[in-house]
Amino acid sequence: MMRYLKFSLLTVALLFLLLIFLILDFSPQVPYSAHRQVQNADEVHDLIKQLRASLRGRYTRQQIDISIGQADSLLGFVQRALPEVSSQLSLSDTSIELDISYQLPSLFLGSYINLTIQILEGDALAVEHVKVGSIGIPGDWALGLAESLVNTYTKSVVATSAIQQIEKIDVNPNQVSVYLHPLDTLLRELKNIRTSSGGDDNQLLRIKTAHYLRFLDDLRASDVGKQDTSLSYYLQALMAEAKSMTSSGLGDQENSATLENEAAIFALAIFAGNRRFAAVIGDMSFAIDKIPTSPYSPTLASRKDLSLHFIFSAAIKLMSEQGISVAVGEFKELMDRGEGGSGYSFVDLSADMAGANFAALAVDPKTARQIQNIVSLESAEMLFFPSIDNLEEGMGKTEFKTKYTDVESDEYKKVVNEINRRLDTLPIGRRAFN
Repeated sequence: MMRYLKFSLLTVALLFLLLIFLILDFSPQVPYSAHRQVQNADEVHDLIKQLRASLRGRYTRQQIDISIGQADSLLGFVQRALPEVSSQLSLSDTSIELDISYQLPSLFLGSYINLTIQILEGDALAVEHVKVGSIGIPGDWALGLAESLVNTYTKSVVATSAIQQIEKIDVNPNQVSVYLHPLDTLLRELKNIRTSSGGDDNQLLRIKTAHYLRFLDDLRASDVGKQDTSLSYYLQALMAEAKSMTSSGLGDQENSATLENEAAIFALAIFAGNRRFAAVIGDMSFAIDKIPTSPYSPTLASRKDLSLHFIFSAAIKLMSEQGISVAVGEFKELMDRGEGGSGYSFVDLSADMAGANFAALAVDPKTARQIQNIVSLESAEMLFFPSIDNLEEGMGKTEFKTKYTDVESDEYKKVVNEINRRLDTLPIGRRAFN
C-alpha cells in the first residue's frame, strides 16, 4: 500500500513538472513594442465616442468598430501600465489572433507564459482555439472555463451575459466590427457584481470614507467652495483629521494610518473629482444620506485641470498599481496630441505622477503616518506638488514626434526622470523617508 502511494505521488509530481515544462518558455513570443503601439493613441478618441454612444443607447442594438490602430494603441497602453505583459493583435479576412507574453517573477528564472487566442468571425463569440505554451486547448472548452471562473469570482452571471451580448463579429485585415444586443441587461448585471473584495475590511472603508465626506462637506467655510481654493487646503484638513483619527484609534497605528489615508483620498476623489468614484467604494447610504460634492474644482498651481489630474491619479493608484495610474495619465496625453486635443503636456503628466506618488506614500505602512504629519502642518502645495517650471505642454503629434520620437526615447525619458527627481526632493518625497 505504501509502495503504491509513493508511486502515485511520484507520478503526480512528474506530471506536474511536465505540465510546467510545456507551459513555460524562456523567451517571449511578443517582443516589447509599447512605445510604437501607443503612437496612434489619438485614434482612440473615436472609439471612446462609440462606447459612450453605446451606453447612451443601452436599449438598442449597437455596432462597435475597432480599427487595428486603435486596438494596437490599447494593447500598448496595457504594456506601459504592466511592463511584464506584451501583446499584439493580428487580423485576417476571417479571424482575430491575439498573442500575449507574460514575464514571470525572477523566482522563475526569467521564464514566460506565451498565450495565443484565435477568434473566428461569425454569429456569436466563437473561440477557435487557445494555446498556452505548447499546450493547445479547444476554444469552446477554454471559453467555458473562463466563463465559469469569472462568474464564480464575481458571484454573478456577468460573464455569461457578456458572451450572450455578442450578436455577430465581422473581421477584415483593418478592422473588427462587433454587433451587440441591447446592453441594458449586461449593465444591470455589472451593477450587481459582488467580488471577494467585500467583507469587513470593505465595510470599514465605506464607513471611513463616509466620515471624510461629511468632514469635507463641513469645510464649507468662507474661504472654501470658491473657484480658486487650492487643493492644499483640502489635503491639509484631511490629513489633520486622518492624523487625529489614527491617534484616537486602538491597535496597530501604522495599519490604521493607511486605512484613514485611503478613505480620505477616496473621499476627496468623490467630493472634488467625480462622484462616480463612490461606485468603487460601494453603497454608503447606511452611513451618509446624500453624497456631497464641491461646486468648484480646487486648483493646483492656480489651475483646475492639474488638480483633477492629481486627484484622479491618486484615486486610480488606490484602485490599482502606481504604474497603471501613471500609464493612464501618459496615454491620455498621447491621445490629446490629435486634432482637437489640448496637446501633449508634461505639466499634466507631472500632476498625474504627483497624485500617484502621494497616494502610494499615503497608504504605505512605512510612510503613512509621516505623510499625515507633514501635510497636516500647513496648507502648502510645495509639500506634495513639484515645480512645473520649464515643462513643455500643448504639443501636437508632429511636434511631439519631432522632439521626442516616442515614449522610449532618451529625450522623453530625460524629462520623465526630471519629474521624478522633483518628486523625490519634495518634503514628502522618497528621499525624505530614506
